[in-house]
Amino acid sequence: FARSMDNSSGPVLLPTLLLLLQNVSSPKASTPRAGYEMAEPPPPGAGSSRNHSLVEYGLRPGEIAAASVVWGALWLISVLGNFLVCLVIHRSRRTQSTTNYFVVSMACADLVSSVGSAPLLLLQLSSGRWMLGSGVCRLVRYIQYLTPGVQIYVLFSIGVDRFYTIVYPLSFKVSRGKAKKMILASWLCGALFASPACFLYGSNSDHHCNFFLPDSWQAAAYSIIHLLVVFLIPSLLIILFYQKIIKYIWRIGTDGMTVRRTTNIVPRTKVKTIKMFLMLNLMFLLSWLPFFMVQLWHPQETDYRKSSLLFLAVTWISFSSSASKPTLYSIYNANFRRGMKETFCMSAMKCYRSNAYTITTSSRIAKKNHV
Repeated sequence: FARSMDNSSGPVLLPTLLLLLQNVSSPKASTPRAGYEMAEPPPPGAGSSRNHSLVEYGLRPGEIAAASVVWGALWLISVLGNFLVCLVIHRSRRTQSTTNYFVVSMACADLVSSVGSAPLLLLQLSSGRWMLGSGVCRLVRYIQYLTPGVQIYVLFSIGVDRFYTIVYPLSFKVSRGKAKKMILASWLCGALFASPACFLYGSNSDHHCNFFLPDSWQAAAYSIIHLLVVFLIPSLLIILFYQKIIKYIWRIGTDGMTVRRTTNIVPRTKVKTIKMFLMLNLMFLLSWLPFFMVQLWHPQETDYRKSSLLFLAVTWISFSSSASKPTLYSIYNANFRRGMKETFCMSAMKCYRSNAYTITTSSRIAKKNHV
């Protein structure tokens, strides 16, 4: 190679070769040409693609702590309260009525949501990512859609039962067998209309379980149909039934004595039960309305912080209804309060003596009044 070089090119090529050898031996000393940027090498242990990086929702530690405290309190009240509702109605004979079968069904739906959905949602928001895979993500979102569907159809069944019990007591009666069939139909309809959520939701490569429905025509069609069939139409029918019930009770209460003698006056216990279910329906509709409206809107999840905060607020409002139902039962239902006392008796003999004393005392008072 040295022989092939002539005298004129030798002095020019020798510095060039020395510069190339220096760049090969020390690559950090080389400088890029103008118009190019040096790409930083990926850190050790990092994936080859940024699609596998973890998604951070950007929630502050104070926000996560507040959400954990509020959700933890609601979760505890919901689980203990709804389990107590099922236990009291199962063990106390005075609470085993047709209407309470519907109450147990709603308590079971709240327990399914509290156990199968709420803890996993809090885990997702607190950890900043979804760690349980696509299958569990679809299951959690399915439960979120299943719970309001089952409960609103059960509330519709309660409205039908109350309407015929008060307004037309002789034409139609909801027996225990019919109540069980109505409850089964409510669960089947709720499961059917919630099933498309399993196909629309999922966990992507960023370890993120989608908060809202995707921006597609399938999701838009499903959100509209789900809003109509599961929320708007049953809500309007429930309002219609209770409007007729209230109108009937009001007409009986304002009529004269001649009408009172010829018609059946609604007992106070039934009126109080109507008040309880009115409060229950109002609380349910107001707490689940933001969830249905946001799913109809299906906002884009470009900003994970805003999306997570919106999702946290909506799910907190909807989940608060599960925790408040047992409180309403204990306030408006005297039989439920007595059933709680019977359930928490320390011994069966103590309960027996208490009930025997009550029966004996009431019979003695009745004999004195009769004499």
